Amino acid sequence: MTPTRTIQSFIDAKKENHSPSEEVWNSLKSYRKWNEPELIGLRNASGYYPDIYFEEGMDETISKLLAKFKERVVPHKF
Repeated sequence: MTPTRTIQSFIDAKKENHSPSEEVWNSLKSYRKWNEPELIGLRNASGYYPDIYFEEGMDETISKLLAKFKERVVPHKF
């Protein structure tokens, strides 16, 4: 399951008052390997569904991962 689909499936399940599937939880556990847009989407989803953060300190971990992406951006002059 793709990270984007994982987040959407989680949101859909919560909107319908269902528990997210085991596949969704397993995919969420791999968030440390996700790319920047997916991590931003995960952080945005947590504003509406805070229980998407399933482990302690997940927001801080995401912040560190996003900071690593920012470090890779090389400023250039034209």
